Amino acid sequence: MDYILDRYVFNNLPFEVSEETRKLWGQRALHIVGLADWACKYQDPWKIFENHTSFLFGELLFFFLAFLTFCHAWRHGTRYVLVWFGILIHALNVENLCYWIPDMDNFWQAQGILTFFGARAPLYILIGIYHMFDYTAFVMAKRLHLPWWAEGPAVGLGAVMLDMPYDIMGIKLVWWTWHDTDPNIFDRMNWVPWNSYYFHASFACSFTWLLRGSRYLLVSKEYDWRRLPREIICVFVAGMGAFWLGTIQFALLYHPLHDIYKVHTEYTTILFLSIYILIVFTADRNNRNPLARAGNKYWFDELACAIGLEYMFFMVAVLITDPLNIVSDGLHQPIGPCNETQKVQTPTGMVLEKKKYFCTTNFDEKYIDFHCIPGGALPKPTEPGQPLEWYAVCGTDYENRAEYITIIWGICILYGWIWYQVAARSGPTPIDPVKELRKRVVKTIERQDTTSLTNGKKKIDERYYEDNHGRLSTHPEPFYSDPYESPRFRGNFVTPKPASSKKNTPATLKQQQNLKQSAQKPQPSAQPQPQIQKVVVTKKVEEQEKKVLSPNSLIADTPARNLRKRRSRKY
Repeated sequence: MDYILDRYVFNNLPFEVSEETRKLWGQRALHIVGLADWACKYQDPWKIFENHTSFLFGELLFFFLAFLTFCHAWRHGTRYVLVWFGILIHALNVENLCYWIPDMDNFWQAQGILTFFGARAPLYILIGIYHMFDYTAFVMAKRLHLPWWAEGPAVGLGAVMLDMPYDIMGIKLVWWTWHDTDPNIFDRMNWVPWNSYYFHASFACSFTWLLRGSRYLLVSKEYDWRRLPREIICVFVAGMGAFWLGTIQFALLYHPLHDIYKVHTEYTTILFLSIYILIVFTADRNNRNPLARAGNKYWFDELACAIGLEYMFFMVAVLITDPLNIVSDGLHQPIGPCNETQKVQTPTGMVLEKKKYFCTTNFDEKYIDFHCIPGGALPKPTEPGQPLEWYAVCGTDYENRAEYITIIWGICILYGWIWYQVAARSGPTPIDPVKELRKRVVKTIERQDTTSLTNGKKKIDERYYEDNHGRLSTHPEPFYSDPYESPRFRGNFVTPKPASSKKNTPATLKQQQNLKQSAQKPQPSAQPQPQIQKVVVTKKVEEQEKKVLSPNSLIADTPARNLRKRRSRKY
C-alpha cells in the first residue's frame, strides 16, 4: 500500500509530504481496503470451476431462479415486489445474526463469485436460496386460499420441500461445512442436521404470519399507492421479526424436549412438521372458498419453471458429480487446540457445551477430509495462539450412491407431484385490488341571481372538484370506461346538455313561434332589482362513485351532429 501511494499519489503532488503524513494516510488506506474486502470478496470463476465445479453451476442456477421469482413478482403487482424485497431483508437479518451470535455460529459457506460480510455470505444465498424457497412457497400457499393461521404453516412446509434436496446434495458436494460438535446440529440425516428443516419451516412461517398481521393492522385489502410507506413498514417488520418469532417456535418445542429430556432431534422435527401438516390439512378440508379448487389453466409460470429446474438440477447432479475431486478453499471451522470448549446458551436458559475449534486428528464430518492437500500434511495454525480459519478441505466419495439417487429422485418426483396439484388444481395467484381514485366534490355553491335582462329567476349551481393532488377545479373530467368516448379524445372540452330525443312535432313548433313573437314585443321598462345572493357551502368527503352532471360538466354521450345543431341554435 505504501508503494502504491508513493508511486501514484504523493510523487505527483505539487508539494512535499512528510514521512509521518505518508504513514498515516497509508494506514487509513489500508483500513479502507480491508473494510471493502470484508464487505465484498471476489473469487475468480475459473478457479471455482477447476476446484468446485458443482458449486459454480449451482450458484449460477440460483441466480437465475431468483430472477424468475422477481419476474413473477413484477408481473403481479407492487405488493408481490415488496414481498420479494422483504425476503431479502429477512435473508440479510438471519444470515448476519447467525454469523455474529456465537451460540448460532455453526456453519461456513463455500466461497462464491461474490461473498459478503467477511467472506461468510455468498451472493447466491442472499439473492437466490431465500427467494427460491420462501417466495415460491409464499405464492403457492396463496393459491390455496387458506385462513391466516394455516397459511404460515403451508409456507413453511413448502420451503422444506424445496430445501430438502438442496440440503442433502449441498453438504455432500461441500457447498458448506457444519460445526463438528455443536449440540444443536449433532443429530443428522445424510449429514444434514434435522434442525435445518425445523429452521426453514419455522422462519418461513413466521415471516408469513408477521407480514399478514402487519398488513391487517396498517393497510387495507385494496392497494393504495398513497400508503406505500405503510406497505414498506409491513415487509420490514416481517423481514426483521421473522428470526425472533421463529426462535420462539424453537423454544416452545425443540429446546425443552431436546435440552431437558434428551429427546432425539429427529423426533422433535418430525413432530413439529406433523403439526404443520395437520394444521394445513384441517384448513384445506374445511375450506369453502370456491377459488381454492377453481383450477388454473395457465399454471406453468415462472415459479413452476423454477421448481422444475431446481429438482432436475439435483436429479442430474446426484448421477454425474464426483465429490472425491472437490477442493473447497475458504473459511471453515477454525483449527486450534482440541481440548478447548465453549458454552452454548439456549432460549430455555440452559447452558450446553461444544468444542471451540476443529480437531484435524479427531472429527466426525465424514463428507470431508484432507486427501487432496499436497504432501498429505494436515492444516495447522501458522502462529502460536492464533487459530487457522482459512484452509482447504476435500470432498469424499459416495458411500452408497444408490441411496442418494433413491432419496433425491424420490423427493423430487413426490414433491413435484404435490407442487403440480397446488399449482394446477388450486386457484390462480390472488392479486389484491388496486384502489381507484376519483375526483371528489368538496364544495357546492348555490346562488339566486335576479337581473333586469330576464323576467324570471336564474339559478346557478357551481361545484368545485378536488383531484388526486388536492387541486380545485370547476370543470371535472368524468370517469369513462371507454377512452374513445372521452370528450378530451374527441376534442370537445365543454359539451352542452344533450339534445332532446323527442322529434319536432307541430305542437312544439307552434310553441317555438309563440316564444319568438313574445320576445319581439317591446318589454316595459323596469328598474333593476337588487341582486340577492344566497350562498350555501357544503362539504362532501365521500368519493363520488357516479358521474356528477352540472351545466359545466362534460357529456360524452351526445352525438356530434346534435352538438353542431345545439351550438348553431340561437337562444
